Amino acid sequence: MSAGVTALRGDGRSGPAKMRSMCSVVTIGGCDTYRTPALSTADARWFQERGFVTVQSLVVLQHDGSIRNDVSDTINCRDVTCRQVMLRPQRQLLAAVLAIDAESFAAPWNLSRETLRHACRATSEHRILVAHGIPDTGPLGYAIVGRVGMHAYLQRLAVSTAQRRRGVAKRLVHDAARWAATRGATTMLVNTEPANDAARALYRTLGFVLLPDPLVVLERAVHLPERTHR
Repeated sequence: MSAGVTALRGDGRSGPAKMRSMCSVVTIGGCDTYRTPALSTADARWFQERGFVTVQSLVVLQHDGSIRNDVSDTINCRDVTCRQVMLRPQRQLLAAVLAIDAESFAAPWNLSRETLRHACRATSEHRILVAHGIPDTGPLGYAIVGRVGMHAYLQRLAVSTAQRRRGVAKRLVHDAARWAATRGATTMLVNTEPANDAARALYRTLGFVLLPDPLVVLERAVHLPERTHR
């Protein structure tokens, strides 16, 4: 089970400074590459004019109001901030989160330490929710939820392959929505790939509805040849 979304903060800058602010930088085949968050078609146009190309298409789902509480009572979630999970005493937790992410997202879409930090910083407020069994036998899955104003963003959702179909994903989405609601959010948005039937079925079950406008992720080499640089 996997899905992801990254929300953008407003940024009035332009050119290279805006790219550095809004994009993560990943290494693909030894080449440093800018990768945008998931963007609307309108927002993507600015990047396309500067040499970016679409590498992933996504559908968007939205939920208004509260998510019903029919989650498993054998699963517990605790939340931490990105800063907390990056601390040395939490290195085993960070390793477990990144390992679960790698199970759910094939390279090059899985998160590293730095791209996890980038995802968390995309919104003005966030939490990383980590699901554990009762009794605790280690992390089963995790989610990143962010909030900007009245909108919450389920930025990442991943469950270990060995722990799927146990209600872990449902519990993570429920607790993410509850966290966001306590901070004033009334709407939650999430995206996933069009062919991810398991994720789309989960969100439908929880009351999410499909929005008409898709999103795209774009990439571009950090250093373009001089003749094509804009």
